[in-house]
Amino acid sequence: MRFILAFVATLSLAALAASAGEIGVPDNNPTTGANCNVGPFGYAEARHQALVPASMLGNRSLLINELSFASCSSLSPTLVFSTLVVTFAHTPQGKLSTVLATNLARDATVVLSGPVTWPTTFQKWNPMGLTGTFRYNGADNLVVEVKFIGKTGGSLGCYRSNNIERAYKTGAGTFNIPTAPTSMTALKMQFKFDDISLTPSGSPRPGGKVFLDLMAPGDANLPYHLGSSLGLGPIILGSRRINLTPDPLLSLTVENLLPAVFVNYSGVLDTAGKAQASILIPKSAALIGVRFHSAFVTIDPKEPFGIRSISGSETLTIMK
Repeated sequence: MRFILAFVATLSLAALAASAGEIGVPDNNPTTGANCNVGPFGYAEARHQALVPASMLGNRSLLINELSFASCSSLSPTLVFSTLVVTFAHTPQGKLSTVLATNLARDATVVLSGPVTWPTTFQKWNPMGLTGTFRYNGADNLVVEVKFIGKTGGSLGCYRSNNIERAYKTGAGTFNIPTAPTSMTALKMQFKFDDISLTPSGSPRPGGKVFLDLMAPGDANLPYHLGSSLGLGPIILGSRRINLTPDPLLSLTVENLLPAVFVNYSGVLDTAGKAQASILIPKSAALIGVRFHSAFVTIDPKEPFGIRSISGSETLTIMK
């Protein structure tokens, strides 16, 4: 407990290659699906929720900035919505509730709201044009809600999956309907994202140097803090987690007690959301075989616990 408090306190006082990417659920192919569904986009009004398992998103922290659906309508209609709202939320639950507000109870974030014109193309991923982002924590399942009213422009069918659950209703009066039945028939989706990542390189040997490249593209110019531990914890912070163990190594790195070994373990990300730290491994054969894990967070006093983003953990083993 002492190390957990020390870690969080230090963070609060601190003022895979990293890249943008795409991930489709359950797959990235927009030309096929379990079926071609006209719900919800074949109707003038609807409310649709889908539960995306964390495993389909790679169990990693992502800054999601776009949502697309795969059209199975050869006429490629352009849909016009008088009001369309897209909301993302976290949930620890493995199933959707039929009470729709329950599914949006944790970290609900509106990423698109207003009148929207949505051009579509047959058998392509069709982006909705999100105007906001969602910081997916990599641990919980993801709820995606799309609801709209006053849709014109024709009927759009989209490919669906038998592996993703949804709750939805269509027709007049459903925009704010409080409950809906569930089934394993959600539409296929693709998310675009910036990957919050930590990438090691170099020589993990006694006397060697390991570089740790940090990337959080949405957190440019924010302070960061890096930590290393002998275990994967996790440390739970509300609905999020840091996959490190509160052990003596974490205390040493967080409190900057070995700055000649753990170099630049705190600092400020540059204008691209990048930074580089390093580990100068002591020349000691006793270290061979030691396995440890590293992760970083970015700091924003406005966020819960003062933490904006949390990277996944990277594991290193000291070799001969």
